[in-house]
Amino acid sequence: MLRDEAGTARGMIVFRKVAAVGFVLAGALGASAQSLTLPAAAAEALARNPAIAAAGSQQVAAAARLRAARSAWLPRVDVSESVTHGNNPVFVFGSLLEQGRFTAQRFDPAFLNAPDALTNYRTAIAARFALFDQFRARTDVRRSENAEERASIEAAAERQRVLAEVIARFYGVVLADEKAATAREAVRSAEAGAKKVRDRFEQGLLVESDALSADVQLASFRQRVIAAEGDVAVARAALAMLLQRPWSDPIVITGSLPISPITEPDLDTSVARAVARASAVKTAARSTSDSELHVVAQRATALPRVDAFGTLGASGSELGRRNSDHTVGIAVTLELFDRARPARVAAARADLDAARAAEAIARDAATIEAVTLWHRLHAARESAAVAERAVTQAEAAARIVGDRYEQGLTTITEQLNAQSAVATARFELLAARYETVIAKAELLRATGDLDDVQSFL
Repeated sequence: MLRDEAGTARGMIVFRKVAAVGFVLAGALGASAQSLTLPAAAAEALARNPAIAAAGSQQVAAAARLRAARSAWLPRVDVSESVTHGNNPVFVFGSLLEQGRFTAQRFDPAFLNAPDALTNYRTAIAARFALFDQFRARTDVRRSENAEERASIEAAAERQRVLAEVIARFYGVVLADEKAATAREAVRSAEAGAKKVRDRFEQGLLVESDALSADVQLASFRQRVIAAEGDVAVARAALAMLLQRPWSDPIVITGSLPISPITEPDLDTSVARAVARASAVKTAARSTSDSELHVVAQRATALPRVDAFGTLGASGSELGRRNSDHTVGIAVTLELFDRARPARVAAARADLDAARAAEAIARDAATIEAVTLWHRLHAARESAAVAERAVTQAEAAARIVGDRYEQGLTTITEQLNAQSAVATARFELLAARYETVIAKAELLRATGDLDDVQSFL
């Protein structure tokens, strides 16, 4: 296992080096890269992200389906034009009546049994309107409204998810840059210290082990720089791909990790807003409404269906000569026996129970997510405060230890440990500030309040 972990670690180091070299080359080959701010990154991501485009298309489709469902409230009108030729006795008899050319001699049995072929041109306009359709149109409209609302909810949720990811990746680049800068500063300090120790060793004032220890620490800090530069390359590639740019696009970031204190909202308020506004909860509520409508629709099949209809037609033996006719009526249809109806109603009720359970599960999930993210933000904020104090203390301790070492009152090991503690504390402060920003963004997303990125500047 240790061998596998070592191999994985070496692989990550190689990947970071390759990515860093790739970005150096991309920066050298690219033209002038424009500076990118967080609001600009957010606008670009929202404009280009394929998930946003897909959600918008779903909204358009849902709106079109709603219009189609509402059209059921209007009558259906069909126009037909037909020409028929034949000597079928029934066809000839009916066509002559439609054309208004039926005469007494047409009752001759010889004609009735073997009429000559006849051509009938007929134009007809037929209208049909459901006076009562067992609540089908109303059910379809309301379910289509739910579908349109679901599409809007999912589009808004996708927009907030993209904004949260933009914040994470943008400040991920900032974090990587600042970590790399901190690592380089540590290397410069370590180089100066190592040179001073080496000079004193060559003067015979120190033993060789002190010089070697300083060189080991310098090598350790240089490893941090290598890792940090690889992290910068990876972070920039991740941001570029989120913005739908080439992964090697040389992005120049304008901004720094926010250092102003972030106060988390009230926990009860956060939970209440998450339960009321979480996309999963609202989507589940729409599904419950669909199931309720389905139960009503299945029960309504026991009621009669009432349709009004009418036809206006004109028939003739020639295109220019027609005899008009019309028909109007009302049809009532009642299914006297449908053995499958009780089973369909029972299935609809079971689906409704399942939908209500899913809605309860969604509320519980939104609650625990809000609680988790609130405590994540609280812990990150407290950790940032602790890390800030730790940096101040580590720097003060390093100065004291350095003075003591210059006076010969302590060992090189203690001095090197103090310098390493400063670098570690600075890294932890950067990580804590980044975690605070990300935790705030995730909490706002969970409560449905991540409308823009202005509060993260």
